[in-house]
Amino acid sequence: MSVFLSTLRKQLCTINCKTLFLDSTQRQHRWFDVSRTLSKSSTELRRSMHRVETIPVDSRVLNGDIHILTPDGVLQAHYGPFDRAEICREYNIGPRDLRKLDPDLRINVPAISVRHGKFILFSFRRHRAVVQPHRSVFFVPSIEKIPFEPFGIKNVAEWEKITHAYRRNVRYIHQVYNQRYITESTKSLSHMPFELQIMEIIGESIAYGLKLKTQDILMEFETIRQNSYARISIDSLRELGFIKSKVDRHHRNADLAHQAWLDLLSYDQNMMGLYLTENRQSDSSDLSDVELILESCAKQIAEICRLVYDLKDSVQTVESTTGFMLDAVRNHLLAFEIRINIITMGFGIGAFITAIYGMNLYSGMEEHPRALLYVAAISSCFAITSIVVGTYRLFKYRRVKLHRPNQNTLSL
Repeated sequence: MSVFLSTLRKQLCTINCKTLFLDSTQRQHRWFDVSRTLSKSSTELRRSMHRVETIPVDSRVLNGDIHILTPDGVLQAHYGPFDRAEICREYNIGPRDLRKLDPDLRINVPAISVRHGKFILFSFRRHRAVVQPHRSVFFVPSIEKIPFEPFGIKNVAEWEKITHAYRRNVRYIHQVYNQRYITESTKSLSHMPFELQIMEIIGESIAYGLKLKTQDILMEFETIRQNSYARISIDSLRELGFIKSKVDRHHRNADLAHQAWLDLLSYDQNMMGLYLTENRQSDSSDLSDVELILESCAKQIAEICRLVYDLKDSVQTVESTTGFMLDAVRNHLLAFEIRINIITMGFGIGAFITAIYGMNLYSGMEEHPRALLYVAAISSCFAITSIVVGTYRLFKYRRVKLHRPNQNTLSL
């Protein structure tokens, strides 16, 4: 009977083990199927994301508007997008020069390029223009078309602000040109060619844009300075750091714009190339008009640079003053902490004396009628003396001597 029961138990165990093994293998197959499905989906997702990231930008299209100013003072507007090849053929511009004029690209280093007998190219942050003998072509970004990667504009409000600055500069150049060279009273007084007239106004427009930016930063800085002097907080320190970075960036932009005009002024060959309507390629003696225009533009931007320097010094002054105020507050807190430590030390000395006499040991003073008063008086004297000495030393160390004491020098 026992043999029969043992055999039956072995068979049942074998059947259960096989069942568990089959269930486990099925679960593993399901897990492998799920993991394979997840891996396939993740691979497809990565491939799709890779396809999205590597979508090529159409480099044949110029997204923007073109404004053309003619010598008679008429401003014509043409709205894009345009084919780059047609733009190059229409305005006789090379592809590399057109890339400098692309308003969708941010240019941090301004440049003035002179192509002798063809055109003068201005590539600044908010000025993209080509000056030719019979027209001036301005490239302006479009408000409706926001460039995506790799051109890097994602904020719609920022893009609208940039386009507004471009259009404001074009309107400024158009108005100044009409007021200065188109009216009957001033038309007979101007003997300069068209390209020099436009170049002078573009220089004034660049200086005017830098001046407006400086005034905006100055107004913002005044508000931050008042808040910093009224109450120092984390927000005021954060705003101070933000305005400092903005002033530094504006300082670099103004210096680069000034350097672009100085580079053009330092070479006679480039100054001769500025005459597009007159052939002065071999005559370098009569460059007075060009020199006066370039010096005037450079001086105007130099004045803006001086304002930016003063603003930068003011920011550094506020930063230093804020640091001094924080140092003073920290010193007051440290002095308060030292006073507390001195008082704690004094009471600790008194407590040490009373603790010695408070031990359960026989000293012979237990029977004295005034032992408690003596111990309390001695402890109080030690505590008060230590507090007074510590406070005196603290005030002595806090004194700052701004002059040396008079010392008698021995004559040799």
